[in-house]
Amino acid sequence: MNSIGKTICWATAVRWLAGVSTLLYVFSRFIPGTPVDEYLFNEDIDNAWTQVLHVAFHRHWQFGRDIVFTYGPWGFLGRGYDPATYPVAVIAWLLLSLVFWWAGWRLARHLSGHRLFSWFWLIGFAGLASIPVGDDLNVRLAAWVVLLLFLHFFVEEDAFTPTQALLVVSLGWLSLVKFTGLMETVMVVAVIAADNVFRHRRFPWIVPLWAASLLFFWVLAGQHLSSFGPYLCNSWRITSGYTEAMMLTVKTEAWDASRFLLLAGLLCALTGQVAWTRRRFFGVLPLAGLGAILFIIFKQGYVRHDRHEITAVMALLLISWMCLAMARPDNWRSAGLALLLLLGSGLMASSMFSRWFPGEGLRTQMGGTFNRYSLVAPVNGVFTGYLRDDYENKFARLRRSSSLPPMKGGTDLYSYYQSILFAHDLRYQPRPVIQSYSAYTPELAGLNAAHLRTGHAADNLLFAIQRIDNRFPALDDGLSWPELLTRYDVKGPADAEGTYLLLSRAATPREYHLTPLRDTLVRWGEPVTPPSATEGPIWVEIEIKKTLIGTVVAILYKPPVLMLTVSQRDHGQQDFRLVPDMARGGFLLSPVIGDTRAFAALASADGQRDLVGREVMSMTLSADTRSRSTICYQSPMAVRFYRLDFPRQDFKMDWPMKPAEQ
Repeated sequence: MNSIGKTICWATAVRWLAGVSTLLYVFSRFIPGTPVDEYLFNEDIDNAWTQVLHVAFHRHWQFGRDIVFTYGPWGFLGRGYDPATYPVAVIAWLLLSLVFWWAGWRLARHLSGHRLFSWFWLIGFAGLASIPVGDDLNVRLAAWVVLLLFLHFFVEEDAFTPTQALLVVSLGWLSLVKFTGLMETVMVVAVIAADNVFRHRRFPWIVPLWAASLLFFWVLAGQHLSSFGPYLCNSWRITSGYTEAMMLTVKTEAWDASRFLLLAGLLCALTGQVAWTRRRFFGVLPLAGLGAILFIIFKQGYVRHDRHEITAVMALLLISWMCLAMARPDNWRSAGLALLLLLGSGLMASSMFSRWFPGEGLRTQMGGTFNRYSLVAPVNGVFTGYLRDDYENKFARLRRSSSLPPMKGGTDLYSYYQSILFAHDLRYQPRPVIQSYSAYTPELAGLNAAHLRTGHAADNLLFAIQRIDNRFPALDDGLSWPELLTRYDVKGPADAEGTYLLLSRAATPREYHLTPLRDTLVRWGEPVTPPSATEGPIWVEIEIKKTLIGTVVAILYKPPVLMLTVSQRDHGQQDFRLVPDMARGGFLLSPVIGDTRAFAALASADGQRDLVGREVMSMTLSADTRSRSTICYQSPMAVRFYRLDFPRQDFKMDWPMKPAEQ
């Protein structure tokens, strides 16, 4: 063979080696193969809902009707393991990985004609899109939508190409994983459609293709077309109410958010500069698309400023990595700015890892994707069965640590941590909003309350007061409390530890009434004396309305947290978090039912004496600001007091119950 032939063979071998190695690496990052995450078995707010999504897909529950959450019918692809859904998850991620690899390689070749540089870029791209290990899909979804955006505006000159078509179909699929992914996809599809119409003067085929793929995968998941409207409506409700209900603030809030916004702004500036060079006035379209994606990422990471920050910063680092490929062929000045932004994003990501994952830095996480265990995890998961063994062993440990009596019929659990039901192989029959902390608008809470009035409600309930973020105890699923007290009978502790109260569906429902007592107007910091609870529990509705400024602040970032301070007869003064929409829907104010035993006492004719010391003598509304007030909400606020009248149950309070965790 002559030297030319040898060169051609060597080039072919290198090309195949680069392609196969990057494809196998993408498979190792996306195809599920790691054991069930430990957080599924910890009593934390981010736990059992993952398992619920697997069960929902397997049983074809209708999203938007039977189940309402921030994820869609394909949400189980995000994380977790279930034997019934694992084959589907493997096939799904096998197909999606192929699309990701092909589109990523197109962008990598745009960076450099040198295959070594392209190989390095694509490996880094896939690695960054899949860490932190065990987290949800926010970073991966960002990778998908920005891939489509950059390919259309900076790599491929045609109005619509086969690569873009594959990405659009896969995004129709991924849009049904998480609702924020659907929102990001809508933004990108809209700007590409506008480019097709106004610049290319062609029909925007991207719109019907995405819509058709969205509906195809909706039906493929066992969903009825009639459920799609309620899914969009209720998903929007749970997304739009998220800010005020779930926001958290840390001491370094201003510094952390400012760094993110500065880097995001510079990324937009770089994208705008490159887009202007190539597209002139049409360059505003990719700039608008990237800006919308970064805004959603910012809200995901900094509204609830906890470990969500990691996914936001990783998405920022990933987009910086992609901007390097986008800007490099333009000019060296753009490439240099892209490198500086990549360095800045990398330093920020490293500092965030040090904060939220001590001992597991960014280099450790990235390096872990190349160890033998990670590279062969999908193969082991498919062929060895160790995932199922791990799954069953962890459920066995959970059964040993929390015993439950046998139960006939369907079972639900209040407020969250449904893993205990799955561990004991109970027939899970959930309310629509599956975890009580997420029923944070009157409409969402009303779905759960209405569900209890139907024949689809569970026969058995495990009930515990599990507060998050120091919320007032009766806020979570507060509209359901009167239904629980009149449609279910208290049977006693469900477990030996007294963590849960067992409620059984009553043969004959009892009736309750809300008797109006007094209406008043309340200003910030002004103490109010509620009606006495000696003749019955006091129900309250607080009409808290945002001002125009508050609406803008809530859209762009988050308003101040609101507080409810109550003074009890024997338990002193306590400060609780108040969620405005939950307060508007109404909740039990007095007595303060702060633990499971107190709830049992509320239902019992024998337990009223236990609640005398919990009566609220005064209440004060305030904002978590220096002045204890805020211009984000109107003042004064309308407050309506009612007496909750319902027949008590005849049982003795002769068992120990575990206090609620604060």
